[in-house]
Amino acid sequence: MAEQDKNSNEDIKKQRSQLFKEKYPDVFRGENDPPREARPGFQSLDQMLMGIVKQAGGNTVSQNPAKPKQETRIDECTCRTCDNKFEGEVISYNYVDPPKELWASECPSCHKARLQRESEELEKKRETHRIPLREKWRKECGMPAHLLLKTFDNWDRRYQKETFWIATEWAKGFNLDSPRGYRSLIFYSDNPGVGKGHLMSGIVNHLIQFWKGVPRLMKCPIRFESGPSLVRRIRATYHIRPDDQHHEREDEVYNSLAGVPLLLLDDVGKEKPSDFTRETYWYIIDERVKAGLPVIISSRMPIEGSNSLLQLMGKDTVDRLFGMTGGVIEEMTGKSYRRMHSIP
Repeated sequence: MAEQDKNSNEDIKKQRSQLFKEKYPDVFRGENDPPREARPGFQSLDQMLMGIVKQAGGNTVSQNPAKPKQETRIDECTCRTCDNKFEGEVISYNYVDPPKELWASECPSCHKARLQRESEELEKKRETHRIPLREKWRKECGMPAHLLLKTFDNWDRRYQKETFWIATEWAKGFNLDSPRGYRSLIFYSDNPGVGKGHLMSGIVNHLIQFWKGVPRLMKCPIRFESGPSLVRRIRATYHIRPDDQHHEREDEVYNSLAGVPLLLLDDVGKEKPSDFTRETYWYIIDERVKAGLPVIISSRMPIEGSNSLLQLMGKDTVDRLFGMTGGVIEEMTGKSYRRMHSIP
């Protein structure tokens, strides 16, 4: 019974196939049938399309397989700007008959001048957008208002000449848009008031003022923090209730520092050394090292010895800082800059 059903199904398939062949003979080809291209009345797709174009009254390209669809040559052209003759490129498009030609219409001198003009116009437009962005960054960077008034221009060039030169050269070479791998700085002085904060402010103002990147919606690339204040901020997060939604959390403090192109830590060492300070500074410096980002520190603590950064931050952190600065600490000596100029 199953064998009969199978034979019956095959007969039905053969009948359907035969009917389909009779209705659409061009689709099927027998063993002795010629190829479709050789059958009377057969047209390729290209022939059909050309026939449609002819019926519409258009011209078509000559079917010469040796002729390319596009050709390029050098010929004498006329500049549309200065009317001078020059050797330019001519492109022939052979898709239609007669072929269409595209002639160069701008001589090299006019082309270069136009690109220069467009570049200057673009830069002028970008600069108009940078101005409010720079002011926004000055407000958001965290630097106190009185320090923001201090720049390289109002620094007394007769004072701390070597350190001033190092700070200015560092600022000139640093790129806020490409900060990774740049050397860190530590400004150290045993005495107060020698201008560490002024130089840090000078660096910040220089970087913001001379930034020439593409203006877009971006957070401030500079973060200025007082070392003692930062430690207090982090410590304060430990006493926040779980349901308190109005105060920042510890991870929010660290996130505000993570990935910022330039981090500045001022007055590091005025906080009391403890396991907490060592843990805090280790995390901050370790994140900077892993990201390849620099840090600028001002401190009245030497890097090693008694009452030093070694005690405040721990051996591992100081070792990393030493590598980040290239083993160079900018030591500032002399009389108080504040007293000499009667400034706060």
